[in-house]
Amino acid sequence: ACALELQKNKIDFHIFEASDGVGGRVRSDIIDGFILDRGFQLYNPSYTEGQRLLDYQALDLKPFTPGVAIRDGKRLRIVVDPFRSKDFRYRLLKDLPGSIFSQLGLLSYFLKYLITADAQISVSADISAQQSLTKSGIKGSLLEKLFRPFLQGVFLESELNTSRKFLDTVLKTFLRGIPSLPAQGMQQISNQLASKIPSENISLNTKVLRIEGNKLITTDGEIETKKIVVATDPSTAISWLNLEVKKMSSVTTWYFKADPKVNSIVKSKPLLFVDGKKSGPLTNAVVLTNAAPSYAPTGQVLVAASAISPNENAELIEVKKHLAVLFGVPTDKWELIKKYEIKEALPAMNPPYSLINSNQISNDLFVAGDHRATSSIQGALISGTNAATLVKVSLGL
Repeated sequence: ACALELQKNKIDFHIFEASDGVGGRVRSDIIDGFILDRGFQLYNPSYTEGQRLLDYQALDLKPFTPGVAIRDGKRLRIVVDPFRSKDFRYRLLKDLPGSIFSQLGLLSYFLKYLITADAQISVSADISAQQSLTKSGIKGSLLEKLFRPFLQGVFLESELNTSRKFLDTVLKTFLRGIPSLPAQGMQQISNQLASKIPSENISLNTKVLRIEGNKLITTDGEIETKKIVVATDPSTAISWLNLEVKKMSSVTTWYFKADPKVNSIVKSKPLLFVDGKKSGPLTNAVVLTNAAPSYAPTGQVLVAASAISPNENAELIEVKKHLAVLFGVPTDKWELIKKYEIKEALPAMNPPYSLINSNQISNDLFVAGDHRATSSIQGALISGTNAATLVKVSLGL
């Protein structure tokens, strides 16, 4: 995003990428015909910066069902947005957990943020997500069986200590768009952005070791430049630039070649499964091929299962046992394709939090990344654009 903005303003630039491909944390691998994103992730087409920079038609976005399947002991609750999903909406009244008072609180909460301007989110006092929900009347089983299991997969933390500002931003985003997968994997988002940049402007497998003034010390030598934008992982940016240290959340995703019987429970609909009883290590699980059949060879079924701290190191036998509980089918013959351990998946966003943080370190040094905005693809894109704009200003253009 930063490079595209520089290119638009006719500012010469060069990207030095330490790995063998662009994308950072938004990467995918292909193993035996299965598309495996590096950690389960989705893209929301309501992201305004994504709408500006990406060609959605070319991405061929495959939407999930806007809702969640909650394993509640032997019972499976299916809660969907009744206005955007014909599937299962007849079950909403009997499957939505919580008292009538909590449910009214939920209705009030969503109505409030449907009419709240985006700018108002930033100026209101900040508290934790859990405090915001309980203050609105969302408590008891509605909180513990629906909101906490779902949101911990979004925030990658189970205490819901994440900023209320980010919670509100996330919920408004979900109301405006349906989380989706590009037909050929999340990597296509990164590839599409990179395809707009001349290949000679990108050096792969070139690690920047350190910055010395206006000089980059790389594995391929030294490069002098007028301006530098540090668009690395948060930990590297923090150590190079002496930024405020942020806690990073980790997540582990297991990908399985599954038995097609798993589809029978939700009529092959792409629903996210969570556990309202916390009966195992998994945070969530989903049949990816119900949304995007292209993620697997014809006729094959791909399941993603994810766990956050303190369960990210769960044993395979525990994971498969929990999957059997969630989906209600035997999983002992499911084949593990690959396990991804993402140690620094998302920067924490604890209150008080600013949704936009400075992208300028000095007149010649800038920083970009989701840690400067919101922990999302939208945040990363906005941050990159903002950094490029500041570079332009510093050049007097």
